[in-house]
Formats: sequence, C-alpha cells, structure tokens
Amino acid sequence: AHADLGDPYAVASLLNNLRQAGADEQAAALLARDLAAHAALEDLHHVAFLLNTLWRAGADEQAVALAGRAAAHVALGDPGGVADLLDSLREAGADEQAAALAARAADDAALDDANDTDVARLLASLREAGAYEQAAALISRLPAVGMFALFLKEKGLAAQFLYGREANGTPAAP
Repeated sequence: AHADLGDPYAVASLLNNLRQAGADEQAAALLARDLAAHAALEDLHHVAFLLNTLWRAGADEQAVALAGRAAAHVALGDPGGVADLLDSLREAGADEQAAALAARAADDAALDDANDTDVARLLASLREAGAYEQAAALISRLPAVGMFALFLKEKGLAAQFLYGREANGTPAAP
C-alpha cells in the first residue's frame, strides 16, 4: 500500500508510529520515498512537524531538503505558522534556511488579517533566531495594518502615544 505523501502531518504521524512500533523496515521504506520533495507546504504547522520528525528519524538529507523548500516557498499568510516553522528550522540547526525565512517574513508576512498574538509570536521567533533587523522591519509595518497597540508595546512607546498618532506618524495631541 502507498501512503499519500502530500500531507506532511499524516506522513509525520505515520513515520512516528512506525518508529514507535519498531517497524524499522517500513519506516525505512517510507523514508526512501523522498518525503521532502512530496510534502505540501500549505500548512506551516504541519511542515514544521514533518521537519522535526525527519530530524528525529535521522533523515538529515531529507530534512535539509524540506527546510530549503519551506524557507524559499511557503506562503506567509499565517504569522503563527511562520513562527512555528522558524522555530523548527532554528532548533534543527538549519540556520541558513531560518535566515532566508526570516528575511521573507520581515518583508512579506501577511499582517492584514493576522491577530496580535500570532504576530507577537513571530516577532519573538525572529528575535530568538537572532534576526533583530527583520524583527525591526516587521515592527515598522504594524501601524499600517492597524496593529498600533502591538507597535507601541514592541517599541516601548505607549506613554509617548497616549492619545494615538497622527497620519504622519507623530503622537496625537490631547
């Protein structure tokens, strides 16, 4: 029987279950099917799960391949998912791929429909990865998408903008 390799969550779960059951031959057969090349990149949380599973299984070559694909090609519409993937890349030692994803996230992460919690998680992940310039770039985008409160918190400017801000970015008068 053949498993659908497009679903990274299902593949990671299957691989974990095979390894836990001691089905090493079946796990090796699954790994031989080039999981990194087939995994869909739509759900970043699931991609992060598969990446972690590949690293734990010792499939370093596939993990590096998936890390490269993910860093270059994942959609950036879910800041929380980007944070999870960035954390997984960093924890796996995929520093080059983490840096590439951080650069993309700073410029292109979708913030319009995001919630403050997910954006704050992404900012924390960027900082943990040492991507301070990228975090600063992302913070600079916050006021334009209506996340002024998060901008103030991140910049430590709450007292300065007690009455909000003018269109030109200066503090509003009382």
